[in-house]
Amino acid sequence: MDDLDLIKKKTGMTIGTAWILMFSSMALMFLLGISYGVAAGMGKINARSENAFDFVMLFMVISFLIFAGIGFIINKKELPYFSKVSSKIWFLVFVLSLLWNFVASIFSDYYLLNAEMNQSVGFSKSWWFAIILNAALVIFQHGVIGHGLLRNYNLKKSIIAISFICIVFYIPAAVFVLIIQSAMLLFIYYRTASFWLVLVNSTVMYLPDYIYRGIYKLEKMNYNYYKNLILPSDFTYYCVWVSVVFATCGVLWYFKNSTSPIKWQRDEESIF
Repeated sequence: MDDLDLIKKKTGMTIGTAWILMFSSMALMFLLGISYGVAAGMGKINARSENAFDFVMLFMVISFLIFAGIGFIINKKELPYFSKVSSKIWFLVFVLSLLWNFVASIFSDYYLLNAEMNQSVGFSKSWWFAIILNAALVIFQHGVIGHGLLRNYNLKKSIIAISFICIVFYIPAAVFVLIIQSAMLLFIYYRTASFWLVLVNSTVMYLPDYIYRGIYKLEKMNYNYYKNLILPSDFTYYCVWVSVVFATCGVLWYFKNSTSPIKWQRDEESIF
C-alpha cells in the first residue's frame, strides 16, 4: 500500500509542505539574523556584545513557533495526541533518555563552541531557556510536522522527512546526533501517541548536562562530562559507552515489544 502514496489524494501535511515549512523556518531565522547584522552595522547595537548569541537563539525559537502555528493550520488545526501511557512506559522512555545522554556525549569533543560563545553569560546558556528552545523545536518538528506526516505516511518516510530540519545545526557532529535523536522521539510518539511523553523526555535527553555544569562550575556549553570529569579514565569511558549503546538498543527493543501503534494514516481517496 505504501507504493500507492504518490497517487493518493492527501489532506493536511505532506512531505513537500513539510520541507517548505522547515526551509522557511530556517530562512526566517537567517533573515532575522541579517536584520540584526544590519542594525549592528548602523551602530544601533553592538554585534560583539555578550547578547549576540542570545539573539541568535531567540531568533531560532521565534522561527520555530511561527511556522509551528502555520503547520497547525495546515494540519486542519489538529493538535498532537496526548494519550495516556502506563507508568512502565514512562519509566522505559525516561531510562532511554538518560542512556541517550551518555551515548551522545561522545560527540561533544568534536563540536566545541568557540571561546566567545563559551564565555558568554546571557540567558541562552541557562537551563530554563534550553527548555524553551527544546520545546519550540519539538513542537514544530514532532508535534506539528511529525504528527501531520504520520497521518499521511508511514513511520520511515516521516522520519526521513523531519530529519531535514536538523541541518539548521550546521555542525556535522551535532547534525548526526540530532537526526538519531529526532528519529527516536518520533518512534516514541508513533508507538504511544503521547506528545507529553515526547516533550518531557526530549528535555531529559540533555538536561543532565546543565546539572553537571552547575556541579562542576564550568561555563562550557559543549563538554563531555562523563569522559573528562566523571569517569576515571578514557578507557573506562569507552568501555561504559559501548555497554550503554547495547543497553540503549535493548531498551528500544523492549519498548517496541511493550507498545503497539494506533492507526495513524487517514483513509484517502485515489486521485483517479
